[in-house]
Amino acid sequence: MTNGEARFVEALEQHLVRRGMSPMPARVWAWLLVCDPAEQTAEDLATALHASRGSISGAVRDLERMRIVRRARRRGERRERFFIQEGSVQKLVATMEGVLHEGREIADEGLTEIASRPPESRARLEEFRDVYAYYEQEWPAVVERYLQSRERRLLTTVPPPATASPEADAERAASA
Repeated sequence: MTNGEARFVEALEQHLVRRGMSPMPARVWAWLLVCDPAEQTAEDLATALHASRGSISGAVRDLERMRIVRRARRRGERRERFFIQEGSVQKLVATMEGVLHEGREIADEGLTEIASRPPESRARLEEFRDVYAYYEQEWPAVVERYLQSRERRLLTTVPPPATASPEADAERAASA
């Protein structure tokens, strides 16, 4: 890992931790966004992140539950490789719709419970509910605009060759 990559991993880890992700899964995911090759073994991750294999194992399990990291084995290899699943960032962002909906519903329930209070006593929770309600309503359109924008950008740029998955790499290597 270069010094620049280490700064990136640390910065993204801190960003994700401030938003509720545990530190080690945040570090693993940050590294998997920039590592080369894109697939890493547990040993590769432990070495790059100066972490124990046990902490890597737990972090990968958390990221798999979030459905943003996958594991696979290449034919003839015993070691598993971990990689970021295509579309994982979109999946992570898409979960926001449920978060916004749930937060708005909880706020509505809270407002029902304090309906008899004076307006100044309800103001904080009303603001919370209004923000969540606004973004809950707008979020699907935001995601759709993003998807359309990304599709247009991908159609107008020639991306560098990318690795789809360890399985695809193994198949290409076997057929060569």
